Amino acid sequence: MKISELETFDSVEAAADPLVQEELINMAWEDGDIPALTHALSVIAKARGMTDVAGKAGITRPALYKALSPTGNPSLSSLIGIMKALDIKASFSTRHV
Repeated sequence: MKISELETFDSVEAAADPLVQEELINMAWEDGDIPALTHALSVIAKARGMTDVAGKAGITRPALYKALSPTGNPSLSSLIGIMKALDIKASFSTRHV
């Protein structure tokens, strides 16, 4: 098979499935990598509609794009607002050795 015959993977289209969204955010959270977490939130927000998510988060659409961009660095309050808008609930536990 030639590379030109391969289909392009669209992460936003794949993230239309709520189970994919859940797995995506859990993987990013487990990695503890901020860029991975903001990317996961960006993909999920795009799948759900950036305008709707921004409205629910109480921020402007451009601010949402900026916060979730590869160079974005959202404040904790913005991050929590975005997660609430996406109905994402985080839970914490200690690591048992």
